[in-house]
Amino acid sequence: MGKQANLKARQGVPYVVQEDATVIDPETMQPVPWDGETMGEVMMRGNITMKGYLDNPEATNEAFEGGWFHSGDLGVVQPDGYIQLRDRAKDIIISGGENISSIEVEGVFTALKLSPQWPWWRDQMTNGAKPPVPLSSCTRARARARTRSSRTAAPNSPDSNDPKP
Repeated sequence: MGKQANLKARQGVPYVVQEDATVIDPETMQPVPWDGETMGEVMMRGNITMKGYLDNPEATNEAFEGGWFHSGDLGVVQPDGYIQLRDRAKDIIISGGENISSIEVEGVFTALKLSPQWPWWRDQMTNGAKPPVPLSSCTRARARARTRSSRTAAPNSPDSNDPKP
C-alpha cells in the first residue's frame, strides 16, 4: 500500500478537550507500544465522553471498567502517535489459537481475488451467503495468501469439512 493510503487509514489523536484516547491492552489496562503492530482496545476518557447508559448501571460499569470508556474497537498506535483501527472486538475470529481480524481475512480474499469458498470461513465472513466466484486453484491460492497474511488468516481447503483451518 502506498504511503498516502497508509496515512489516510489512520483515525487520529484525542481531541484537545478530551483527557485522553489511546489503545490499551484490556487485560493489563496498560497502553500498547507505539509500534503499529501491537493490537489493543481503543479507550478514551474525558469530559466529552458519555456519562453512561440511561437507566443501565451494569452496562455503564462494564463500559467504563478501569476508568476508561471501552469502545469495542481494536487498533494499534503508529510510531507517530496516531491510532489506526483494525477491527471490532466482537468481529474477531479465533482460529488455531490465534485472534484473527475479520478485516485481515477479507483483505486476503480481496487481494487474491478469491471468494470465501471454504465452509467455515464462508460462515464466519458472509453469514453463509453463496460466494459469487468459485476458486480455481486452492493450493496456489493458499500459498499466495500465506505470503500476504498470517498463517491462520489464509484459507484452508474448500473441500475440508473441518470446522476451522
